[in-house]
Amino acid sequence: MCIGLKSGFNVIGYRVCVLLGCALLFACSDSSDVSGSVGSEHWPVDTWQMATPESQAMDSAVLESAFDYAFRSEKFTQGVVIIRNGLLVAERYADERDANSYATSWSAAKSFTSALIGIAVRDGLIDDINVSMGEFISEWSGTEHANITLRHVLMMSSGLDWNESYDVSSGISDAIQMIVLTEDQLDFVISRPILHPPGTVFNYSSGETLLMSAVLETVTGMSVNDYAEQVLFAPLGMTPAQWWQDGVGRTTVYCCIDTTSRQFARFGLLYARNGQWNGQQIVPSLWVADSTRPNDVFEGYGYQWWLSKSLGEEHSYFSARGHDGQYIYVFPQHDLVVVRNGWYDKFEGEPVADPYLYARLPTGGRVPMLGTIPPDSWSDVEFLTPIIQSMGHQGGLASD
Repeated sequence: MCIGLKSGFNVIGYRVCVLLGCALLFACSDSSDVSGSVGSEHWPVDTWQMATPESQAMDSAVLESAFDYAFRSEKFTQGVVIIRNGLLVAERYADERDANSYATSWSAAKSFTSALIGIAVRDGLIDDINVSMGEFISEWSGTEHANITLRHVLMMSSGLDWNESYDVSSGISDAIQMIVLTEDQLDFVISRPILHPPGTVFNYSSGETLLMSAVLETVTGMSVNDYAEQVLFAPLGMTPAQWWQDGVGRTTVYCCIDTTSRQFARFGLLYARNGQWNGQQIVPSLWVADSTRPNDVFEGYGYQWWLSKSLGEEHSYFSARGHDGQYIYVFPQHDLVVVRNGWYDKFEGEPVADPYLYARLPTGGRVPMLGTIPPDSWSDVEFLTPIIQSMGHQGGLASD
């Protein structure tokens, strides 16, 4: 494969190697074979059970077009996993990667953070998401920032002045300032002024998600990482799962969960089945529904989930999405989960910024043999259409 080398934020060259091939894997350590019938309810309690696409009313030959698209050399795909009816029906990994290889979430972690808020609501730790954020951030109490509610933050409509751009050609954005140059990231976000009345403008912001770390730490009395392990990762059997921390030890709830593509698929299956997991309601079904419907400000976003009808109304889906092409696509109506992760070289030490996150988790292929590499471009429609069509449905009817 060809991996970009960059110095700081400027391209200075390319590391050249060849993507030798990708293998369709059906027998790895976290799996077992099963002949599942369509409509049967299966759960990866210990391991993913395997099934042929045909046993789940999918055409493996049609599925190949999705893999062909994802594994073009310029897409830098590391792994694709397809789950139907709770069974692993197809997966493929790039050369030198397999089912045990770490991938990272980048901003797909935002959807995990939303789930934790929902679980805290389930447990009575949060009574009302319309509560003022001043209840959790003392610096905001009694100020105009106290008009920002938790619901506004979930919807990305707090009104805070924030620039999420990762393009340094126009200057250092707030997102870059927080991730690359700030040790106490929450303190930086808290200091941002209000630009719009809360609840009136959608503005995608990693800083906004980070505010929920203050909420979760306050109501649980523990780190978000520990809470996630207790109420989400362990119940789902998501092992390993490592969530990065910033320079002061706070969980980076806006990004950066390291686990395998198969483990990301567990989280997708949880939401495909309305927050229920093998008889246990982990995330309230009402929270799943509220999180994955259009919010009051922007119809393409829920509570930290992206919503799309790019394949037509019948095949609407929601997705957790991260930088450099990390995707968890969820089609509840088809009991279908699709995960795509990009090429990732993981930092060998603990997932803790020292003192800045970017030094250990660079993006964009800027540092050789470290961090993530983006695809040259990505089309959900081109990737997902053959998966939908493999089930005998027509998809890809709308624009991407």
